[in-house]
Amino acid sequence: MNEARKRPKSRWYHSLTWRLLLLFWALLFFTASSGYFLAVWNRAAPEPKPVAEPIRRTLQPLLEDPATFLSLQPGRLLAGDYRVAARVLESGQQKLMLDDFLGERYSQTLLRFLNYDKTMQMPLDDRLLIGPFELGGNKVLITRPLQAQEWQDQAKAERELTRARAWTILSGSLVIAILLGIWLIRPIRRLSAATREIAEGSAEPHLAKLPQRRDEIGELARSLAQTAKDLATSRDAQRRLLSDVSHELRSPMARMQVALDLTDAAADDRHMQQLRRDTERLNSIIERILSLSKLENGLVNLNREDVHVGELVTQLVDDIHYANAELGQRLQQHDGDWPILQTDPELLRMILENLVRNALHYTEGPVELDYRSVGNQHRIAIRDHGQGVAPELLEKLFEPFYRGDPSRTHKSGVGLGLALSQRAAAVLGGELSAFNRDEGGLEVVLLLPHY
Repeated sequence: MNEARKRPKSRWYHSLTWRLLLLFWALLFFTASSGYFLAVWNRAAPEPKPVAEPIRRTLQPLLEDPATFLSLQPGRLLAGDYRVAARVLESGQQKLMLDDFLGERYSQTLLRFLNYDKTMQMPLDDRLLIGPFELGGNKVLITRPLQAQEWQDQAKAERELTRARAWTILSGSLVIAILLGIWLIRPIRRLSAATREIAEGSAEPHLAKLPQRRDEIGELARSLAQTAKDLATSRDAQRRLLSDVSHELRSPMARMQVALDLTDAAADDRHMQQLRRDTERLNSIIERILSLSKLENGLVNLNREDVHVGELVTQLVDDIHYANAELGQRLQQHDGDWPILQTDPELLRMILENLVRNALHYTEGPVELDYRSVGNQHRIAIRDHGQGVAPELLEKLFEPFYRGDPSRTHKSGVGLGLALSQRAAAVLGGELSAFNRDEGGLEVVLLLPHY
């Protein structure tokens, strides 16, 4: 609460909502502006280039006579469609003269052309400007209407320029859209990944710099980080409580068993026999809770050694048969190339024994143990021939204290065997899964990696 009170209040410009509104407004404005500029600014800017040789051959003889050159006036028809656009005299009262129409619309262009050192040509709307032609320090500019081929060349240049500008705007907007998408999606994906980390038990999910942001995403990241810590604290406290209670119950339960063994009661005293069975059952629950607590808190040290899995399974079948011949006769170990693994024999034995006893406990038919190599994994399967499990309950089989589907059998176990096996499988680097077989019955599969 104190941290929440001390946290500075975000200002309106830190709000992601306002940022998105401004962002969408900017995108709309950019789109409208792009359309406007494409519509208005769609003409190629004319560029001067050296005068074509046919034009030079046509005009040069007409402008070599000094008397003719000095008599040229703006607007005068020189030859064919060629007219004088402007002139500059070396001396005189009217040194500069421009055609009235052209001077009004293109005065800056005409003056720039008169300052060129070389004779150039450039389209001006519907006409071609040519010059300057110089004789004795005097200069003139000539124009003529554009010809059909020149019209086509100009239209083609305008189309190419418009296409280039359109692609530029399209590419630029695409880059901006990608950057905006990354800016919006990356924090969401980071939060999603952090949520998965929390679901897997992480107390400090990787949020990068998201908690430092002062908008809604930053607030969410900070809340998510605090939630992860609270969940981890609660989970650890629950595990410690379960472990501590189990430890506290262990000693009095051991004393109760000793006292019951020393009690001088008749062998046919059913009340005493029931008390013994309940005491043994409670002691079994406590032992399994302690084992589960050790696995979940990483207190189990692996003792890896070469383990012949086939011999281990055979010994397991023999032990069950020795304790209960009826159950042992239901076990069927398939022949196969059972491997030698570098693993912890006690944990592997515990996993397989829990799975086998669970199958024997819940079904009446045979229970099969099978092995095969799948890719880079060892696959050990325990199959029964019972009624199977409802699909929606398969995932719950590995939850602590879940006691199976009541419709499958009337029997009820402690509910820790499969949960304990799954944790032990994870410690060995493997995984445990269950599915219903098409032929009927449940198959639990232990996958262990090749080492």
